Amino acid sequence: MDKGVALVATNWILAFLPILVLLCTILFFKWGAPKSGAISWFTAIIIGIFFFGADGRLLTLANSKGLSLSLYVLLIIWCAVFLYNIVNRIGAIKVIGDTMTKITEDRLLQCLIMAWCFASFMQGIAGFGVPIAVVAPIMVVMGFSPVVATATCLVGYCWSISFGSMGSSYYTIQLVTKIPGDVIGPWMAILFIVPVITTGFAVAFIYGKMAAVKRSIPAVLVTSIVISFTCWLMNVLGAAQLATLIPAVMGCCSLAIMSHTSFYRTNAVHEVATESQERPMGFHLAFAPYYILIFLSVLSQIKSAVFSSYSWGLNYPAVQTAAGFAVKAEKMYSKINAFSHPAPFLLMAALLGYVIFKSTGKWRVGVAREAFQATFKQCVPTSLGIATMVMMALVMNDTGMTSLLAQGMAHATGSLFPIVSPFIGVLGAFLTGSNTNSNIMFGGLQVETANALGDSTVIMAAAQSVGGSVGCSVAPNTVLLGTTTVGLVGREGEVMKLTLPYCLGITFLVGISAWAYSHFLF
Repeated sequence: MDKGVALVATNWILAFLPILVLLCTILFFKWGAPKSGAISWFTAIIIGIFFFGADGRLLTLANSKGLSLSLYVLLIIWCAVFLYNIVNRIGAIKVIGDTMTKITEDRLLQCLIMAWCFASFMQGIAGFGVPIAVVAPIMVVMGFSPVVATATCLVGYCWSISFGSMGSSYYTIQLVTKIPGDVIGPWMAILFIVPVITTGFAVAFIYGKMAAVKRSIPAVLVTSIVISFTCWLMNVLGAAQLATLIPAVMGCCSLAIMSHTSFYRTNAVHEVATESQERPMGFHLAFAPYYILIFLSVLSQIKSAVFSSYSWGLNYPAVQTAAGFAVKAEKMYSKINAFSHPAPFLLMAALLGYVIFKSTGKWRVGVAREAFQATFKQCVPTSLGIATMVMMALVMNDTGMTSLLAQGMAHATGSLFPIVSPFIGVLGAFLTGSNTNSNIMFGGLQVETANALGDSTVIMAAAQSVGGSVGCSVAPNTVLLGTTTVGLVGREGEVMKLTLPYCLGITFLVGISAWAYSHFLF
């Protein structure tokens, strides 16, 4: 009996080793995601061969699945960043940002609009650090201190990450857990209610302590209701790729309306003259590519049997390890549909944006080349990191390592696992700087653990992604990006000390919510 327990414990440690290698290489050796992902992937393969009975055929199929899943996500990432780089080089992002700053002269509402809503809007269209790199410097120009600008953006936008980047993290959690989007999406939106509210109050507190929190109550509560309802509605309507973009825009509108109520209206004269002065570009022209993107995304919800045939995916046979762990057959794995995948819409928005900018005389020769070069530079390291981590996750899953880890976690945490669940998502985001990567690393583990405990797999998968979203507020590479763009190099610890308590507190509240939903509604 003792030998059996020792063997199980040894196997559990071996199963955890690829994740431990990833932790150590990122935290202690300060390696980037591509290098850490590669060595962790190689570790998983070696352990799978010598201790879990994997053969060459099983590993080839697992890695092929990993690349298929990576392709689905990376197409979104590359196209979203390419569209952003085009719009940014035309000068449209600056116009959009300037318009946001003219909504109100109330400093508290300006901070909420920029750090809580406009940064989230940027996450909806680009993501991967772009909101921090764009919004924090604008806030510094507006007169906010660099520390406040960076910290408020990091905390304020973290509610938006799972559905941001045209839903890349949302699609990833579906793919790794095999839970349909129309099932997990609405529950993710419900779990995000707490982060939406608390991030708004956190931004107010960082800006002006308790006095600002008290003043912010009407604006934050009303805007939280608007954002949360719109996020849920987008998921119910099947447009989850817009469940950050549209709520963020609605949030900006809500705060703009609140600025004219008796709670915040001042006697200051708004800069009407500035609006009437000639500008290189108006807001609606600057926003045109995103109007197109929204229209195409909504149009894609029209279901058609004709459109459904334009799909690509690979079929995989059932396999089994020498240790007896069985892997089911897969048909059209990580299916990509040309009329529902976000990538074609992003490219179409970029193409039509070019036509609009060209016809209005705003296009500049060389923009497309510059945008592609910038996209290549930004996305290659991310792509390598995602691909190797996905392959690691699939090797662990198809060799039985993930299942064994889940059983061990189920025994260790028992009925308290739903509270722990979002913290696992935070860990993944902290290590990799990405909610997408966090979902890849731990999504399957969450579902396996929920199955072992008899908890709701939907709630645990949703808690994983929500936790990963909140965890991006303390991810070292994201914090570094913020401090670099506002001139705080070397003061990353100061910013992280500000954001960490909010991250942990919000995650704990998400865990309590997940525990309540899992035990009383399922």
